[in-house]
Amino acid sequence: MGHGMIVAPQPEAVEAGAVVLKGGGNCVDAAIACALVQGVVDPLMCGITGFGSIQMYLPSKGVHTCIDFHGKVPAAATADMWEHLIEGEARDGFGFILKGYVNDVGYQSITVPGSLKAYFEAQTSHGAMDWADVVAPAIAQAETGFLVRPHVTEFWSDPGSMGRAPSSLRVSQNPHARKLYCDGDGVPLRAGEFVRNPDLTNSLRRIAKGGADVFYAGDMADEIDADMKANGGLLSKQDLADHQTVHTEPLWGEYRGLKVATNHPPGGGIMLLEMLNTLENFDLAALGHNSPEYIRVVCEAMKRATADKDAHVGDPAYVDIPVDRLIGKDYAAQMAAAIRDGEI
Repeated sequence: MGHGMIVAPQPEAVEAGAVVLKGGGNCVDAAIACALVQGVVDPLMCGITGFGSIQMYLPSKGVHTCIDFHGKVPAAATADMWEHLIEGEARDGFGFILKGYVNDVGYQSITVPGSLKAYFEAQTSHGAMDWADVVAPAIAQAETGFLVRPHVTEFWSDPGSMGRAPSSLRVSQNPHARKLYCDGDGVPLRAGEFVRNPDLTNSLRRIAKGGADVFYAGDMADEIDADMKANGGLLSKQDLADHQTVHTEPLWGEYRGLKVATNHPPGGGIMLLEMLNTLENFDLAALGHNSPEYIRVVCEAMKRATADKDAHVGDPAYVDIPVDRLIGKDYAAQMAAAIRDGEI
């Protein structure tokens, strides 16, 4: 190994990535090993059933690509199924508040899992190690167990913000979760307490042996399907079998002469490029880092990009998104002028 950098909130995940790099893996192997361990030690923030985007740049192979694996609703969902449960919009505009938090917590809130399939496709296409060796650190971590860290305690105990469900409900909403992550009174575990997850250990062993197929089309899919049916969930075995990731070239922009590569909608790359384009019109260094005017300018650029995201960005399979306009330099100049004039 030459030089490398691994960044994650969880030290255990970073260590797993470093072990993989030192063992002959490349950056893709290390990133996937890191993500799998994250799912063990910080399960509300990462995991094999999540969603997201992967960007990979391997110049020696001539590879620069993105894999998008955003959460899709199960086929059984309908547009009006929760209409009678709407209580309002979250105070920050990020989602809706429904009676009983049914869209946020519990079986009906579960979308089609995307992470594991994307991990597997990325690693088996562009990694240097065997898949089982990349999964091994997560298996070891789940089997050994982990100490709950302060940042995990803080999140698990979050009372809920902007009207959303409290995190304590997420870690106690079914008997399996309560047994793992709560004390006898149903209170989330505190920093320094210990968690061991034998069921996850077993699942990861099966995934190490059978790859993503065992989860999306094999025995695990059957088990997920049965559990969903028994508990009123919408996700089905057919949803799992039908799931596909989306492979794209990066979305490109430029900031002060530097090329910036990011992900396509519905990912957040379009917001990033709009913010950078707007800020390019200001001499940020002259404003002074974190001076009142610096903070005002940066905040207004972020607010404008967020407003445009809410107004224009969605799933490109269903929504026409004016990407070229939103990441265009002319539009950014207009936004910058409005910020200077105090209009936004």
